[in-house]
Amino acid sequence: MKKILAMFAVLVLTASAVCANAAAPALPTGGVFYGAGSSAQFNTLALAAGNQIAGNALCGSNHWTKSNGAQLIDPRSGSILPELGNIWIVWDNSTAPTIVCYYVSVDSIVGMRAYFANATVHLLFPAGTADGNSVPFLGGTAVALPQAVINFVEGSTINFAATDIRPEDALFASNRTLTAYGAMMNGRGFTGVGYQGLAATPWLGVPIVSSVATTQANPVAYAWYYGDTDPITGAASRIHLELEIGAAPVLVLANTSNTASGHLGDPTLAITNINKRILNNVLLGNIDHIRDLSTVASGNLTTGDPALHVWIREPLSGTYNTMEFNVPNTNEQAGDFAQGPGRVTGQEAGINTLNTACAGLQTATGCPVESGNPLYHIFGANNSTRGRAIGTGQMITAVNTVADSIGYAFWGFSSFTTAKAGNLKYLTVDGVDPLFSTFNPNPAGTGALPQCTSTPCILPFDNIKNGSYPIWSKYRAVYDPTLGGLTVAPSIVYLAQLASTSVYSDLVPAPAMKVFRSHFNQVVTFNGGGVQAFNGLYNGIPETGGDMGGMVLTIQSEQDFNNDTGGNEQTQLKN
Repeated sequence: MKKILAMFAVLVLTASAVCANAAAPALPTGGVFYGAGSSAQFNTLALAAGNQIAGNALCGSNHWTKSNGAQLIDPRSGSILPELGNIWIVWDNSTAPTIVCYYVSVDSIVGMRAYFANATVHLLFPAGTADGNSVPFLGGTAVALPQAVINFVEGSTINFAATDIRPEDALFASNRTLTAYGAMMNGRGFTGVGYQGLAATPWLGVPIVSSVATTQANPVAYAWYYGDTDPITGAASRIHLELEIGAAPVLVLANTSNTASGHLGDPTLAITNINKRILNNVLLGNIDHIRDLSTVASGNLTTGDPALHVWIREPLSGTYNTMEFNVPNTNEQAGDFAQGPGRVTGQEAGINTLNTACAGLQTATGCPVESGNPLYHIFGANNSTRGRAIGTGQMITAVNTVADSIGYAFWGFSSFTTAKAGNLKYLTVDGVDPLFSTFNPNPAGTGALPQCTSTPCILPFDNIKNGSYPIWSKYRAVYDPTLGGLTVAPSIVYLAQLASTSVYSDLVPAPAMKVFRSHFNQVVTFNGGGVQAFNGLYNGIPETGGDMGGMVLTIQSEQDFNNDTGGNEQTQLKN
């Protein structure tokens, strides 16, 4: 079982894929951290930059934050739309800063693209704009945005990108999104999900539109590894080093505000858990009866039959892909991955992406006909619906606003405050709790979302550390090593891990994990080229390949296997 056969041409890896370990922080005399990517890591990275952790505030004691405060500009073509995101900035001196660090919150894959496309940042607010106070418990002093800091940030090039899934998996997901619906991807037994570009601009896909707002996700091709060339400019791919940050769960969320008979909050139904097969069918729109989620009903329930409202994310989301390849698109759920032309499995199954009948602002009841983009799907005689949310905040708002909704999002304290998620509970999956355990039970009761009103707020995450909760991923980052001593990226990651155990825990720091997901060969080009998989747990061999949906193995078992076989480290097949 330990060896996997190559499914495609293996490309030679160089320094661009080497995994670097986080180093202890040392306050630099000058430095930059210009980051973008995963929204789930927005707060933890801010704490690392601006809190007095390990004796100093690495980037300084001044900070400014703003929701929708910046845009990422992809310089490769004027046809590529800017990407809007929240931003935090931390710096050391308001009049003559020498260290300026910032991070723009977008989807994981957008962040990866921003790094490899050498994207620049455009601030949307002028000097003197007040701090938005969007990062809780951030130390130092919140100040109005100084012109001296704007001069650093405006037009600067991203040199750090954080992702919820491995960089190889992010590029695979991007290529899958840009492949025609049902068309086979070269090198893998997967088919595209249908947001491909025109023949004249195959690198620019069709925007994926939200069902509930005027936001969209923009598929755009990019190159990831050394030796590859950019699909738009033909330039060589940007060199990078990789860092492990930590691991976190995706929570399955349910709006339990309606406690009447037959609804998700009905105490008679007692819906606190969902098994993976039921969850799979919910996400695909195959279950439209709320009572089908209950083990209490037992086929004899006489309650009403209210509609179930299901929300999924977009294929460019790290959250989407973590859910996709740990539940609906596993061998267990979807069957043989050698799908064959025309067959699409997972959350995009049955979605006609070319049907844009509901383009524009939508609500769950505002579109008269079924639509694929934006997704609006009425299924079942009781008018149950399925829609799409773009971004974590939009997902949580949609599920929290519409009673009897189910959705999912990565865990984060600030995402699930009472004000944002007061109607929500999380469900255990296959009886396993993502945040607590039988050893450390949830003090507020199963499914209650923890609140943090003062720090420290530390969660046990027992079932993430041991891998028994099925929907989790390890966070990674890439950064530019050519900056040399100017980059503080390794120190930021080290301090982010410390923040997760000393301030509040949005993630499990990588050193605390007892398990890993076994890696597999992953396609990273449209022509089927890919990278060979190594788990990164033996004798300095870099961590390479994909791991979303990979088998959960103990780190000790991998170390013993390598010792027993003399280091013949290959990987197990994914689930």
